[in-house]
Amino acid sequence: MDEILFRLSSQLEALQIQASVTTQQCQQLVTTWLCQGQRLLESISNDLHGLEVREFIYQVCLWCQKQIQTLQYNLASISFNARYVHQQLRDLLTLKVSKRELIYFLTGLLAGTLFGYSLALNWYNPRHLHHMKAIVCHNYVGIEGVSTIDDSEMPTIKKSNELLIQVKAACIHDVDIKICSGYSRTYRRLLNSGKNKDLPVILGRDCAGVVVDIGQNVINFDIGDKVFLAVPSWSTGTMAEYIVVTENRVAKMPKILPYEASASLPYSGCIAWDALINGSVIKEGNAKGKRVLVYGGTTPVGCILIQLVKLWGGYVVATCRSEAAPIIKALGAEEIIFLNDLDASKELELHNKYDAIFYTGGQLKHESSLKKYMLPYGSYVSTIPEYLASDSLGYVSGSLFSGCIRIKLLFQYFLGVSTYHWKEGSKLNSSYLQSLQELADANKLKPVLHKIYAPHNIDQAMAHIVDFSAIGSTVIKF
Repeated sequence: MDEILFRLSSQLEALQIQASVTTQQCQQLVTTWLCQGQRLLESISNDLHGLEVREFIYQVCLWCQKQIQTLQYNLASISFNARYVHQQLRDLLTLKVSKRELIYFLTGLLAGTLFGYSLALNWYNPRHLHHMKAIVCHNYVGIEGVSTIDDSEMPTIKKSNELLIQVKAACIHDVDIKICSGYSRTYRRLLNSGKNKDLPVILGRDCAGVVVDIGQNVINFDIGDKVFLAVPSWSTGTMAEYIVVTENRVAKMPKILPYEASASLPYSGCIAWDALINGSVIKEGNAKGKRVLVYGGTTPVGCILIQLVKLWGGYVVATCRSEAAPIIKALGAEEIIFLNDLDASKELELHNKYDAIFYTGGQLKHESSLKKYMLPYGSYVSTIPEYLASDSLGYVSGSLFSGCIRIKLLFQYFLGVSTYHWKEGSKLNSSYLQSLQELADANKLKPVLHKIYAPHNIDQAMAHIVDFSAIGSTVIKF
């Protein structure tokens, strides 16, 4: 230790001498400048007014020179005793601290850290000079609060792993209808930053478009690439002319499909794929001979589920309205149960039980009643947006919930875990998108589009979504 302290003291003394030499050099340089300035002033004017100005400037220069000399003297008189500093640090570390003082210290440290983290999330909020068209929800009173605006702030790349995408087409989903009534608003406030925390909310959960700008660390995409993507319910929506997302949320869109068809696959496809792989007994390669019921075969998720189960060798039974039967048959369903009557239980009782049942939406009195048609070792999966108790919490319980979420976010930040995987975000996997893209390019997965609307016809598009006669996806073309 003595050897270390000796070497440290030697290094500091050498640094002190170097600083003193540098100060002397600066003093000489400033003195030279002052002399040159004095000569210049003498040559400028010899009248009374010029003499007064010259005298004032000369006094200022003398004062600056005295200040430099004082600073040089103070630097030269500084002494550093490494042994004394080491003794002070050791005394500080060995200082006895009571439990109460330790608790106060840790509490203050945690509170300060949380405050600083929240401040950092909301501090940077730049003003944008460019605007874009977007479909937004202005309030949480239902689809009546939805409209198309032309002055939404255009997003910009802020992180090195982000992409700026020009949206060509975006799809509307049932979860967007729920968002218009306040769905996921608590998570939206906690997991987003800036103006994306509250109203107005840009709708849309998936889209297809073109990459127009990339961050410096993006390696898998380039400007001009055609891509598609999906975002969770709490994230900024896709029904806008431009969107910024991180690289790990995006995949190359199918080459053989146009933008409108590609936009109908990401969100519904990821939900369907995750329901099969992680939620049911049906897996790729083991579906042969298994009976599968897709209740709600005409929904966007239902149309993809039918094709995937059929592709993997399963026997598909789907429910739909009579007018949709030809389309459902073409997708691969062996049997169809018509839902023209509100209660399909009598028809279901006439069939054998199922290894897997998927409820994707549609007319049903009690969702739990479907489970009785399932085999003992079968699986039941619902793909409709789950109920979020956080959306109906009061002030006190909501504050406690927000505090817990913020602590979890803080730990995730230190551990390097992405916040994207909250709720259905974990189901929107880029690997799923790549699998969907490969199946579509191989002509093994066909998108089902019912209607395509322009942004100014959003009212008609939203009304079409809640209509039970809709088949497949509803797309907005930008």
